[in-house]
Amino acid sequence: MISLPQNILSMISYLHSGWALFTVLLVFFTVIRHLRGFLLKKPYGLHSDFRLALLALVVFVIQIILGLLNFFTSDYFAGIREGHTGEYMKNAHTRLIILEHPTMAIVGLLFMLYGFRRMYYHVDPRRKYWAIALFYASALLAVASRLPWKDWI
Repeated sequence: MISLPQNILSMISYLHSGWALFTVLLVFFTVIRHLRGFLLKKPYGLHSDFRLALLALVVFVIQIILGLLNFFTSDYFAGIREGHTGEYMKNAHTRLIILEHPTMAIVGLLFMLYGFRRMYYHVDPRRKYWAIALFYASALLAVASRLPWKDWI
């Protein structure tokens, strides 16, 4: 376990929670904007649409890094190292925090990376819009399905 002062640990946890709201809103806005571009058959804008998709991806990666920092400095990780994994898996809330939430965040990141890659290599603007809208929405659904809503809101 990484040994940090308690005020830094609480700051990392607070930053992870606050950045999560920004991340969810930005990815949601990106999906809506790309769906709109797809439905209205707009030309794909490199200065607006591409940068928005890239910004959403970067913000999501920063959220993953903050989450991993939060996880590896938490008491849960210390308990896992001490062999309390069986106890953690029996409790639904603890299992959500230490297993399901990080796993779905990584799955969401993979969806976003794949969608960005597909968008990058398509020539047709409609396919670019559709790739981002579909895979970023899938990432948003994957992450939202395993958010610890009771702890967050």
